[in-house]
Amino acid sequence: MLDWDGVKTKANADGEFGIHARMWNASLRISIGDQRTRIDIEGGTVKEIQPWHGGGPTDLAISAPQQDWDELLQAVPKPFYQDLYPASIHHGFEITGDRDNYCAYYPAIRRLIEILREVRNAEI
Repeated sequence: MLDWDGVKTKANADGEFGIHARMWNASLRISIGDQRTRIDIEGGTVKEIQPWHGGGPTDLAISAPQQDWDELLQAVPKPFYQDLYPASIHHGFEITGDRDNYCAYYPAIRRLIEILREVRNAEI
């Protein structure tokens, strides 16, 4: 489990995320194994993070088995787990939804993954 409140606070206070996410309006679904979470982003600010129980669309979805997320979120990840793009090519990550949204805001998504990693490793 991740401290999603910590993720929201850290993302909204993070200058790099703020720069890359400016003008980003999207709903993002993160599926870590069977746990699904929805992140609503408005104007580059994380407005809400809540459990996803299905129903309603999202702009972008990132999913993988728990084991792959565990590797991606290690403090020092193994090769091809350092970033979402190689993890989606070489491991079990699946990215679905609006490809234009994904490409335009990939730096923000990458920084969000780094924030997930930082929050996760602060908990251990």
